[in-house]
Amino acid sequence: MAKPTSYVGSTVAVQLETSTPGTFARPCGLNNHTVQFSKNTQDITVPDCDDPELPAWIERGVESLDMSVNGSGVLAAEAVTTWWEAFNSADSINARVYVGKPDDTTNGHYWEGKVHVTGFEVSGERGNKAQVSLTLVSDGEMTFTAVT
Repeated sequence: MAKPTSYVGSTVAVQLETSTPGTFARPCGLNNHTVQFSKNTQDITVPDCDDPELPAWIERGVESLDMSVNGSGVLAAEAVTTWWEAFNSADSINARVYVGKPDDTTNGHYWEGKVHVTGFEVSGERGNKAQVSLTLVSDGEMTFTAVT
């Protein structure tokens, strides 16, 4: 059996659009990224027309799709303003979430769209580096694209 092609963990990463439209950059400091996709459905009980006494199967209609990203790591001084401005804005911002390196034209992919930074947590403990935890949620459709 052939070994699968795998991704290095650090290539799962969020990039935010810079002040130059269409240009995205990874804010410094995050060591962990978790991307979650969810689908909200509506249950519909569909009876058997020939024998309504039979147990009915449940069918599901899709109502909505959602994406959220959680990130954590070292609070980099270079990224504090970026994260604060993204959190402090009432407007959503453009972002990409990569799986694979941004220049990996063989196996790289990303989701792109608008996001809100809904959580920005800074923590510090004596003897350690300051830490940051972030939560981002999609604001509309996230398009899935292969790196070209």
